[in-house]
This record gives sequence, C-alpha cells and structure tokens, in this order.
Amino acid sequence: KKMMRQFVQVHLEMLTDFQLTGTGTTCSMLREAGLEPIGSTASGPLGGDQQIGAMIVAGEVDAVFFFRDPFSSHAHIADIEALSRLVDCYQVYYGGNYRSASAVLSFMHGNLKKRQATGRRCSIMKPEGMSDLAEAVQSDYKSTRAAALEKSKS
Repeated sequence: KKMMRQFVQVHLEMLTDFQLTGTGTTCSMLREAGLEPIGSTASGPLGGDQQIGAMIVAGEVDAVFFFRDPFSSHAHIADIEALSRLVDCYQVYYGGNYRSASAVLSFMHGNLKKRQATGRRCSIMKPEGMSDLAEAVQSDYKSTRAAALEKSKS
C-alpha cells in the first residue's frame, strides 16, 4: 500500500473531484489523506475485491486503481484475477501501477473538466458503430451462450 499512499498524496487535488470507494484498507487510507470515500467494502482477501467486482457489473465504477506488489504473493490472487477480468469485460479504466494509474486519473480528470465546461461527456475515441465498448467485448460470448441454450432445448 506504500505506492498507493504516495499516489493519493501526489494526486490528492484531482482525487477530490471524484466519488471514491474501495476495499476497507484502501478506504481507511483515503480517509487518513482527508478524502471522503463513499461506503467501504470488506478487506480484499475477505471479499472486498468481489464486492468491487459487483459494483463494476452494476455500472457503478468507472475506474479501478489496484497496485499489486509484484514481489509478494497474494492470498486472494483468484479474487484479484477475477477483478481484472471484469475490468476487461466491462471496459473499465484500470491503473495497475503508479504510472498507469497516474495516466488514467489525469485523462479522466481532463475529461471531467471538459464536461463541466461544455456540458458534453468526453471519452476515448471509439471505432465507428461501436457506442458501447463493453457490449462489443461481450457480444460474441452472449451469442455463443444463446446458441448453446437453443441447442440444448432441441
């Protein structure tokens, strides 16, 4: 959590413009830094990562910052992998280390300021005809599941 704590301190001003939440340990750290996260989940190994995953599925999370120590093992690695899979399935911004999280936060903060100034939502450039990136990622899976279900009925 040392890098996350440093990240919060350096980016404190930008972070105040967003609604934040996290696992129990992360929310405690955010509060210590003077931020006011909304709610709190359990600690990651006690189901907090899965609770964040449920928020992703419900469309309540725009970005996940999860700094993993690359030199230590994690008792809840399966939960971490499931969370990162959901980030990909639902096309949520993801910062897995200090540098990528800083880039994601800076980009999102810039978009937030543009939206406040213009009243228009700003985002990334998407391929023509693809308005929902999560739907594009999930569409093949959904169609193969639907076909398997139909086949099982016959």
